[in-house]
Amino acid sequence: MSMSVSFIKSSNKTNVKHNNREFTEKQKQKNPHIDYLKSGENKFLVHKDLKELYEQEFSEVLQKYNDKQKRNDRKIENYYEHIKDSKKTALQQEMIIQVGDKDDFNSPENFEIANEVLEEWFFDFEKRNPNLKVYNAIIHNDEASPHLHLNFVPVAGDYKRGLEKQVSFDRAIIQQDKTLNKQRPFNDWREKEVDLVADLLQKRGIERKLVGTNEYKDVNEYKKMQDLEKELSKKIAIKQDQLTYLKAEADIDENKFEDLKGYWKTEKVEVPSGEKTILGKDKMKTITKKTDKVEMGIEAYKELRKIAKESNKNKNQVELYQNFDFDNDWAELTLEVKELKSELDEEKQDNYKLINDFGELLEEKGEVVKENNLLKREIADLRTEIKSIYKSTKNILKERTTDFKAFMKKIADDVVSDLKDNKISSSFKKEFDKENKHERTKSRGIKR
Repeated sequence: MSMSVSFIKSSNKTNVKHNNREFTEKQKQKNPHIDYLKSGENKFLVHKDLKELYEQEFSEVLQKYNDKQKRNDRKIENYYEHIKDSKKTALQQEMIIQVGDKDDFNSPENFEIANEVLEEWFFDFEKRNPNLKVYNAIIHNDEASPHLHLNFVPVAGDYKRGLEKQVSFDRAIIQQDKTLNKQRPFNDWREKEVDLVADLLQKRGIERKLVGTNEYKDVNEYKKMQDLEKELSKKIAIKQDQLTYLKAEADIDENKFEDLKGYWKTEKVEVPSGEKTILGKDKMKTITKKTDKVEMGIEAYKELRKIAKESNKNKNQVELYQNFDFDNDWAELTLEVKELKSELDEEKQDNYKLINDFGELLEEKGEVVKENNLLKREIADLRTEIKSIYKSTKNILKERTTDFKAFMKKIADDVVSDLKDNKISSSFKKEFDKENKHERTKSRGIKR
């Protein structure tokens, strides 16, 4: 028997209410793939409030950060809201872990095995990953195959700028495991976790079935990563060439001093000549000797200072490049590009959502306009019908009552009284008033 292992980083925005099956009836209808009769079999492994986790993890470092700020506009009132509003950093991360596929779960026994493996794998997850703070974890047993939704906040430390601790996925896993490949930390971390799941299957006599890789989702993404690596290689090659050039330039070229027109300062001193006087004393002679000073014109002196400054500058630059960690720079640049790509993916998802929301609003507007037009037609028909009823009532009452107007007024007033509580105007009363106004003006001889 064999089963596959799926370990996916969710690219969509997390819906914890969906994971926890906190649905309205309307939302249930939009998720027909869920067997709600089995939702009671879902298993909550962790169920915490995300805002409370942020308060627990970041309140102390946030206070330290704010205490150092001299300007109020640089203080962060609420770190949760700060990250929520950020376009660079996600509030949390979600992983979906599954063993097997829908064809493997035709028997309750395999459901139990999958649940055992997922629970046992998760049991030590936080010990293995102390920087990944889990706030929600649930195993779904109400779909075609069991799977675990794992939500956590990645917390990295030792920041020199901003808060001492911050939210960062790649930095968090690199800090907790120094053996991870810095160029591809997530893939490396994921492979280690997948191997642990595979080991748990092996313990139960189940081989891991290989069905592909999630290292790159498509060819275009793979090509982008290749282009990125080429670009980073070029940058490092340029810096290495600069280092070689600066090393050559750092040593002072003595030939540069030939045209400085300087000369040694001399002095006359007496020294033994090697001969003796008749009294046996050393004979002395006067010679010209170089001193430890050099004399030169002002222009030559300026040129010498210029050469010395260039030499010091080059030496400092060489030291800078000698201390430069090319491997670490590569890792930092790769990490920065990955974070930017993640940010771009999130903005794309936001844009898709906004487009969908806008489309839905347009559809709703169309429905409202249709309904409004229909209501307008119905109102017009009702008004026409009320006019007809009023005329028919008037004609019938003329034949059957002596005080026709008083009777019509009584009916109109009664209708107004019935509708008054509901704040609805009476079209019947309007017809009565309109007719009486017309007759009054007519009796006064006013032309209309």
